[in-house]
Amino acid sequence: MFAKRIVTAALLLLFTSFSLMAYHLSPLNVTYDPTGAGSAKVYTIVNDSDAPIAIEVRAEQRIVDIDGNEANQDGSAYFSIQPSRMIIRPDSTQLVRVQYRGPQTVTRELSFRIISEQIPIPRGAQEEESGQMISFLFVYSTSAYVRPSRVVESVQSEVNKTEDGKLEVILENTGSVHQMLNSLSITLSGNDGSTYSLSEEELQPLNGQNLLTASRLRTVIDVPEVLAASESITASVSYDYEYSA
Repeated sequence: MFAKRIVTAALLLLFTSFSLMAYHLSPLNVTYDPTGAGSAKVYTIVNDSDAPIAIEVRAEQRIVDIDGNEANQDGSAYFSIQPSRMIIRPDSTQLVRVQYRGPQTVTRELSFRIISEQIPIPRGAQEEESGQMISFLFVYSTSAYVRPSRVVESVQSEVNKTEDGKLEVILENTGSVHQMLNSLSITLSGNDGSTYSLSEEELQPLNGQNLLTASRLRTVIDVPEVLAASESITASVSYDYEYSA
């Protein structure tokens, strides 16, 4: 099953203490240069609650499989984060400097998450023993990209018949930067001249998805009746997005 469109701010519920610990992180989408002044960015964390909060910031490298599932891995080797752990007083602001430290030659855009996670602050034994209230611990999962030396936008398509008699339509990012598949349309063409445009429901696993570099995404549909006699099928793809960072 395809993961839903990645949301930049995820909410985790943990049962710790009675205070509602709210904070805000910005920016939520950043592009780094591999070298120079643009390789360092500053994030702002605002604690607008009436209690101190503890925050941990880390980097993870994004890996998305063909079904849209994101399973990230440690990206600490690529970034220096200062500070990476902190306690922020009530109604206070903390600046966090994040610098890219990875390879200086980048031919394909690198994709990461810079994650700010609220962690529990140890409380007194009396509060811990009560254990009757709920605290909301917030996690912000932001998008971070490292700009390639040359921007190439290219999405290729292929259509395969599966073993159970369905059609698998695959989109592959063969370019050097990510592509957002906004307002996506796909038209299938058979070798006999017949055509079929995928419905909104059939496009749902792909439409609006972020197709990272060197990644593939797919949707599987029933063979349209109009294409049933076609020996080979190709796909033409259009979407509304242009890389601008």
